[in-house]
Amino acid sequence: MKKQNILIIFFILLGTTAGLFLLPKGLLKSNNSSLSNLNTGYDPVEYTPIDLQFLLQKQKDKYVVIDTRTKHEYNKGHVPGALHSDYYNRDNLIKTAGNKIPVTYDAFSTMRGPYAAYILYQAGYKNVGILYGGLTAWAEDIQKMESNDGQPPSVFGHPKNIFPNRKKSAYPPNKGIAEFNITAKRFSFNPNRITVQHGQKVLLHVVSIDVIHGFALPEFNIEAELLPNVRKDITFVADRKGNFTFITNILSGRQYASMVGNIIVE
Repeated sequence: MKKQNILIIFFILLGTTAGLFLLPKGLLKSNNSSLSNLNTGYDPVEYTPIDLQFLLQKQKDKYVVIDTRTKHEYNKGHVPGALHSDYYNRDNLIKTAGNKIPVTYDAFSTMRGPYAAYILYQAGYKNVGILYGGLTAWAEDIQKMESNDGQPPSVFGHPKNIFPNRKKSAYPPNKGIAEFNITAKRFSFNPNRITVQHGQKVLLHVVSIDVIHGFALPEFNIEAELLPNVRKDITFVADRKGNFTFITNILSGRQYASMVGNIIVE
């Protein structure tokens, strides 16, 4: 009886191990990365183009791919079957995602794709993903794309201004200055949650303590490069209330998309 039990356990383990080797290599890495940080908060799954192609072939009805660039960029070329939504349009992102698992991307996945994924995460989508390397990586590895403008599909370059037109509003005068020191490192900002008062002038001293990172606060038209050990001073007026996301805008290795934070204006 003992020998039979040992044989059964052996074959179960053998089958499990074989199943793991049959999965795409990139997909296995991505899911392990997500699971390892399951208890530490936001950590989107980063799919390589091969991973995403595999998902769309096997579980197409379960996922929705969202192109978060401008409509003009989308029309020139996009992942086959991908839907369009501006990265900063929360309501439209939710409508586009529907009841499926969203996978977002932009040209290089340096800001707009990860930003949209984080917005969807905050809206209740816990299994969000991004296309690592964006449409550029897809065009290199998979090559097959669709276009809506009647021309051969292509990857449109980074536009000069990708930020939304922000509506300004009246704010209380003489609210003083709120000053903060922020450090960036693989793969987090510290602190990653800041609260200021409506009308305050905000002064951020941001520095990377390892490699090159970025700092983007789209609603306030801020995008900066952070060189190692070089402080970047960022100033803006908190002229409207709300919860505003900041994110890295530079690739710094896998898991870079988890480098996000929030500025709350009360």
